[in-house]
Amino acid sequence: MAGRPNPFRELDELIERMNRQFGELSGGFEAESMLSDVSVDVADQGDQLVVTADLPGFSGDDIDLRVDRESLTLSAEYEAEESEDTGQFHRQERRRESVHRQLPLPEAVEAENASASYNNGVLTVELPKLDPEASSGYRIDVE
Repeated sequence: MAGRPNPFRELDELIERMNRQFGELSGGFEAESMLSDVSVDVADQGDQLVVTADLPGFSGDDIDLRVDRESLTLSAEYEAEESEDTGQFHRQERRRESVHRQLPLPEAVEAENASASYNNGVLTVELPKLDPEASSGYRIDVE
């Protein structure tokens, strides 16, 4: 419902802040880099919302985006291997990185018309706003 405030938005924001803080605390104890959050910018450009996220080190194939009328979910994951083999010495390093973020959107959007691009580590998602008059349903003629 586009015109009604979402009573769970404040709760979602509180949970996101707690996840960020717990992620920062546990970061020093994990062997692999597992980020529970990614920083984003959400800009209102009149007829659309534009979400920008920095995702360095990922490729477009690593990114999974889900959108509905009131939220955007961003997930990305990759695992890279490096190995160096010289005569008597063998070294292998594995690196796994993952990010996840669910954003409540400030306005309802047309999920089916959303688009995204990824260039030089920056993800840009364009979300056309839902026309308030279009959200009232379809008119059915009675004969």
